[in-house]
Amino acid sequence: MKFNKLIITVLTAVLLIVPCSVYAENTEEQTEEVVYSGEYYAFDKIAQYICDLYIDDSYTKDEIMAQGISKLLENNEPLLIELLKSTLSSMDDYSEFYTAEEYKQFQDELSHTFYGIGVTMTQKENDYVEITGFAEEDSKAEKAGFKIGDKIYKVDGKDMTGLSIDKVREHIIGEENTTVKITVLRDGEEIELITTRVSLHEDTVLEAVLEGNIGYIQITSFDLNTSKEFTEALNLMRENNVKNIILDLRNNPGGVVATAVEAAKQIAPKGKIIDVKYRDSQYDITFNSDLETKEFDFFVLVNENTASAAEILASAIQDSECGQLIGTTTYGKAVIQNQFKLDNGMAFKLTIGQYITRNGHEINHIGLTPDVQIENEEVNIDDSDLAAFDFKTNVSLGNSSDNVIAAKERFSIMGIYNGETSSNIMTEDFKEIISNFQKSNDIFSYGILDVATQKKIDELFSQIKVIKDNQFDKAYEMAGGKSSSEK
Repeated sequence: MKFNKLIITVLTAVLLIVPCSVYAENTEEQTEEVVYSGEYYAFDKIAQYICDLYIDDSYTKDEIMAQGISKLLENNEPLLIELLKSTLSSMDDYSEFYTAEEYKQFQDELSHTFYGIGVTMTQKENDYVEITGFAEEDSKAEKAGFKIGDKIYKVDGKDMTGLSIDKVREHIIGEENTTVKITVLRDGEEIELITTRVSLHEDTVLEAVLEGNIGYIQITSFDLNTSKEFTEALNLMRENNVKNIILDLRNNPGGVVATAVEAAKQIAPKGKIIDVKYRDSQYDITFNSDLETKEFDFFVLVNENTASAAEILASAIQDSECGQLIGTTTYGKAVIQNQFKLDNGMAFKLTIGQYITRNGHEINHIGLTPDVQIENEEVNIDDSDLAAFDFKTNVSLGNSSDNVIAAKERFSIMGIYNGETSSNIMTEDFKEIISNFQKSNDIFSYGILDVATQKKIDELFSQIKVIKDNQFDKAYEMAGGKSSSEK
């Protein structure tokens, strides 16, 4: 990369996107004075003096400032990147500058692409994550020797015993086309396999048919494939003659606007979806639905983290009256960014427009108000179905007691234990878990499940809070399902 050429290109971009004039204080039409830092004020004044008094009168003030910045940034890429990041972030909360590496990562996140070995896994009731299938036919992983039923023992030499499926996955994922060495257990034998990480895609739409023939569709974000996945989910509903659908958009940060519009076209009755307004009105555009009649009734779950493209779909459903919003007021992001890529792989994202909902609502910094406002709540875990401690029987290695089951069940929920919970025998492995728990809680660490340890486990477990999903319960009830009190 020729750095001087990069500076010129980038400086041009900076000068194009900074919406302020160096002559702001002398412009009569200026309605709001631009306030600069003291450092910038000094820079501006010196440039003006050079422009007015320097022996060579051919320089303009803008040229002098650009020349000074260019000289400062010459052969100093970190400073250039810092300047560009500061420039873009000063515009608003959403404009942003990316290095080439950051932009690739951003694109991967936007498309829900990651690099793994192409297997599906599950957490069995033992100490290992187990391979249950392959992401595609004739996969590299299968050719490398992996088989269904293999237990993942080590990744690049690191022991995976007892780790959760998410932790094992974190170790497997890496850079595209790099190799990873995985040791599996197969019929009691350790087998070392090496394969190449490949590009994989995570679905953004999850669907199910619930009791009472009520549909459930969750959209986690909007990427380039979301509209297609949404179509497939709707087809499942049609196959099951589902008419009432819970659409979960909670914690959906948005994504590709066009994908949200395409999803809305499939379910919102004929009419406007959104108006998109740009700085130059000749580029304004209205997106419409041509659907003659609604096919489904939607009960849309939203919260304070439902944003951007997710709000487009939610507003189209609410304004077209093909569904109701349930939950809390949404985030309120109704501005649109475009991505601009530079020749060297760097890129920036700039806010260039805003959207207005079907019924003419401007929701930026306001959000959508649900038809039914309801919040979730934190509650203690219901332990009525768990085995209970007797608080009087000590259990040592080789002995059996329901106190062991009680400890296993609570440790399993607390993330301390991943094994089976039905056996009441104190094994060597579980003795070690008890000993480690005692050590971390200032109890004499000797691996006996004594009364003091039982009380400490019960005390910590009673402090755990879980979310009671009142929002889902309300949506399920409104969709025709039986409430928990009726079951």
